[in-house]
Amino acid sequence: MFLLPKGSPLFENLAVSKLKLPDVLTKLSSGAFTGYASFVFQSSTSILVFEAGKLVSALVEGQNGRRESGFEALSALTELMVSTGSGTLNVYKLSKDLTMCINALLEGEMLYKAQELKLIDIKTLLEKVKEDKMNGCLRIYTDEHSAMIFYKDGNPLGFFHDGSSDIETSSTESQKIAGLPGAKIDLFSTQSADELMGTNLLEVANIQKIWDACVALHKSELDKTNLERKERDKKVESIKLSELEEQVKSIVGEYVGKVGLSIVDKEISDNGGNQCLVDVDGAEKFMKGVERAAKLLVSGRNIKLMLERLAATTSAAQSE
Repeated sequence: MFLLPKGSPLFENLAVSKLKLPDVLTKLSSGAFTGYASFVFQSSTSILVFEAGKLVSALVEGQNGRRESGFEALSALTELMVSTGSGTLNVYKLSKDLTMCINALLEGEMLYKAQELKLIDIKTLLEKVKEDKMNGCLRIYTDEHSAMIFYKDGNPLGFFHDGSSDIETSSTESQKIAGLPGAKIDLFSTQSADELMGTNLLEVANIQKIWDACVALHKSELDKTNLERKERDKKVESIKLSELEEQVKSIVGEYVGKVGLSIVDKEISDNGGNQCLVDVDGAEKFMKGVERAAKLLVSGRNIKLMLERLAATTSAAQSE
């Protein structure tokens, strides 16, 4: 997923589950923030770029490489924040020039993606960038580190690496990352950054409305899921109670005979239904009623054996 170098940290590792997107955007906008906010989820990453409080770019990228930008990215980010119980927010301050380069990068076209550096003829690639007078960015990265080289008209404009808040002139960090095992590159071509700065997504998208609609939809889906789960549990419980009732009738019938079925039906009815069999007090009242009726029909020893089996059967059901 898309990993940018870390600029000068404003916030790091904030739990997304405790945040609301409208509040985050309002705070960054009202503070005339310049830089980027990175939302990192298990399966997706979102980057929001701000210039003097304006939200100039939004990107969401999933593990499958699918990217969404602009309004669609804000909607996707909202869904991720509302429906995902994990994730972190990091916010990094950048200079205006570096922010413009990041914005141009996010809006650019990817020419090469996740190419292993050791398999690339990097010298030939850079010569082509120069020959084509390309405006673009070369991203060098591993799973944990990232550095970028920006180009204007085919010439290196500067570098961006962890800890930078402005475009750097030193290539040392980029060379270090390039030398790490498993290092990869992406190459982007970009439009002129100046052409991209201007649209404020906060003025064309009602973030509060998007958030409220997503929260309401998520709650509706949760309520529906909970209702379906309760109905399934109720159905399963009903089946188990019916099976328990048949076991109880079988035990009483074994000692009392066919009349035992009527005794069980009466006591279950008198005690509010077969739910009483899995309630400690209810089961006790039920067995006392069965005992009273059985005393008129069978010997005391048989009643004792019957009650012992009934107690074991109902106790086992109660402990499930």
